[in-house]
Amino acid sequence: MAASFSTSCVEHAGGGGSYGPPPIFFRKLVQRIREEFDYFPDLRLTASEAASFWGLDLTICQRVLTELLTAGFLTRDGNERYGPPEGGPYLNLSA
Repeated sequence: MAASFSTSCVEHAGGGGSYGPPPIFFRKLVQRIREEFDYFPDLRLTASEAASFWGLDLTICQRVLTELLTAGFLTRDGNERYGPPEGGPYLNLSA
């Protein structure tokens, strides 16, 4: 799954020049990486590992991970690894 994803991410991520990908591609990239974490719920990666895994520029990858962290979909542990919160990202639905 990630291998075919890498190529398309690199193609789209490079389209925005030094400011990153155009907004629509960035939103699609965030959604696609979120889906990867859904598909692999035990996935835990540093920003560098994630950039390498998805074939992204480190800066763009950090922006994506920050977006998912801010949205509450990911957490970051003491080892700087990003992943879904324990028990899933939707812990407060019954509150």
